[in-house]
Amino acid sequence: MLDRRNVTAVLFAGALAAGCSEGTTEPPVTAELSAAESVALFEAMRAIQEDPAATIIGGSENSAVIACPMGGQVTLTQTVVDEAVADTARLTVNSTASPSGCQLSSGGTRFTVDGRPSVHERIVTTFVGIFEAFTLEGSVTGALDWQSDGRSGSCAIDLTLSEALGSSGTGSPVAAILAGTLCGHETRLELEGVVDPDPSG
Repeated sequence: MLDRRNVTAVLFAGALAAGCSEGTTEPPVTAELSAAESVALFEAMRAIQEDPAATIIGGSENSAVIACPMGGQVTLTQTVVDEAVADTARLTVNSTASPSGCQLSSGGTRFTVDGRPSVHERIVTTFVGIFEAFTLEGSVTGALDWQSDGRSGSCAIDLTLSEALGSSGTGSPVAAILAGTLCGHETRLELEGVVDPDPSG
């Protein structure tokens, strides 16, 4: 099953499928999400990936299929690479979230999300000495198709992950910043609990 060690979760964007009714229905209107809706979507997807009580309905050694709260699913795949040279250790985590008809709600808005082409997250944590210091860097990139309340569109994601000032230390979650563009909006998000600064995991 998926090793969730040291994963931010990512992602990293979704929307609600308009409910079907009998008779002819109008196609969704192509639109864009507001900045607030974009963040709500991102946070909803991140919450699914980080939920320890999430229902896993399938998967393999490096992947897991997670049921979304209101229907649909998200397939998470992950690879973890440990490297060590002298007193420096580096942990690289690559993960991909691929939603399929994933229905969720956040900030009062319901979304249905599909991966087009999904969201990729890369986190690199470097440790020097025996927990003497560490650095954090990474990215969240990709795109998702969304639907919400009769609207539809595509959300491109291009965010850079960096360690927040003053977050270095040991024994506590790392504070980090995600900055870049989210669904066409310049975005800066402060995150906590991104990784556990312990390479032994």
